[in-house]
Amino acid sequence: MTVVVMGVGGCGKTTFARLLAGGIGGVFIDADDYHSEASIEKMRSGRALDDRDREPWLRAVAAAAADSAETPVVACSALKRSYRDILRAAAPVVFLHLDVPREVVNFRVLTRADHFFSEELVASQFDALEPLGPDEHGVVLDGTLPLPELLDTACSYLEGRPDRCR
Repeated sequence: MTVVVMGVGGCGKTTFARLLAGGIGGVFIDADDYHSEASIEKMRSGRALDDRDREPWLRAVAAAAADSAETPVVACSALKRSYRDILRAAAPVVFLHLDVPREVVNFRVLTRADHFFSEELVASQFDALEPLGPDEHGVVLDGTLPLPELLDTACSYLEGRPDRCR
């Protein structure tokens, strides 16, 4: 099973997915590593990616996760259901959606260094975000929780104890 930590840019996906991978003995995969140079330049210039930009990227991320010998824990925005469908086509997936208020995301994006994702893109991410459907395997987590508490909540969900999730 692939675990995808999803949410808008700046919600903490990479930090949390890396921690979660270590906590469950999985392998961390950063979807950002699979963006084309053209897509990175587009985002650097403050322009949002469209579905044509994202499709080959998502297929590459899905293939990397499917090829993993260990449990892959992927940090990937997976904003739309159609994007999540691409990820699901390669292997069974559970989604952990880090939900973070826009003002928190704006602050995080403004204060992080050396990343191609700019503050101008935050609004487009929230506009594109489609919540998990009731038929999608996953849970929404409060991305503002302290990391140890967030990790405990996610592990409880992954261990089949969703009653411990908030």
